[in-house]
Amino acid sequence: MTGLGSRGSHWVDQLLKRDDVEIVAYVEPAAQIAEQAIEQFNLDRSGVFDSLDDAVSSVSADFVCDVTPPGVHHVIAQKAFDNGLHLLQEKPLSNDFSVAQQTVAAGRAAGMRHMITQNYRFHPCPRTTRRVLDEGLIGQVGQVDLRWYMNWADIPGSFYVTAPYMLINDMMVHHFDMMRYVLNADPVTVHAITWNHPWSWLKGDSAHVIVFEYPDGMRATHVSLGATVGKRTTYWGDWSINGSRGSITWELDRMWHSHLHRTDEPVNREILPDDVPDQYVAIVDEFFCAIDENRDPECCAEDNLKSLTMVFGAIKSTVEERRVSLDEHINL
Repeated sequence: MTGLGSRGSHWVDQLLKRDDVEIVAYVEPAAQIAEQAIEQFNLDRSGVFDSLDDAVSSVSADFVCDVTPPGVHHVIAQKAFDNGLHLLQEKPLSNDFSVAQQTVAAGRAAGMRHMITQNYRFHPCPRTTRRVLDEGLIGQVGQVDLRWYMNWADIPGSFYVTAPYMLINDMMVHHFDMMRYVLNADPVTVHAITWNHPWSWLKGDSAHVIVFEYPDGMRATHVSLGATVGKRTTYWGDWSINGSRGSITWELDRMWHSHLHRTDEPVNREILPDDVPDQYVAIVDEFFCAIDENRDPECCAEDNLKSLTMVFGAIKSTVEERRVSLDEHINL
């Protein structure tokens, strides 16, 4: 287990709940954070290391769960692959697209399973919506509108507050990945406009409007404010998916199917969520199944490059103030 900060502690808690996981070593270079984890989880100090190198030379393991900052993900990944260890890695895969590509290639060359923990797509709303769209409930989808308002990362001085474009780079990779899953499609262009507000605690832009275009003519809009002091959506956002035979909407974790045109029998009913496992249980289950079956897991690192392409394409679009082809971005 590498990284014992707040997010790392969350993953420690999730893994300790499982009967099929034994955490044989913990890695945290920051002494104060390591001490907090030792106290919180009553850890044996002999199993807590300053570096991954020290940990892998001292214990035998099957995989690494990496919850370090994205700027060092490639370092952790390479050490894991060099030691024949599979990798379950916190998103984003990297804050540099070319480094992300290199990391994916390293995992492929080593023959290791490499999964990114895109937990949002495992929530009941996206799982259920993907199913009913596949079943053709609303016909051909033509427009998707996602709205997200949150008092995001409002802890002064954190990396999320001070770095540029962190709302897109860190948070929106969740949504863009979720869009890819729900729609079972990848966009071809992106046009993003971002800005900030005088009251925002974020140094980078806290608001945006982003439009994605798809090969079949579908459009998806994403409107966000990460520095709201008013009414919030859920972290998954409010969605409106419109097709030729009606719409599916998400409103505060409830889903609705509507078909209200005057020429047809009106429909306005709640869609009950499918019974799916907890997000974090589902992620680890999928990771272990992929290892056992010698296959790529859902959210494998190579597939996750497509979600990152949406992220870095959007950033490129707002910096250069133009619509960007996502093929163009991939070839950078």
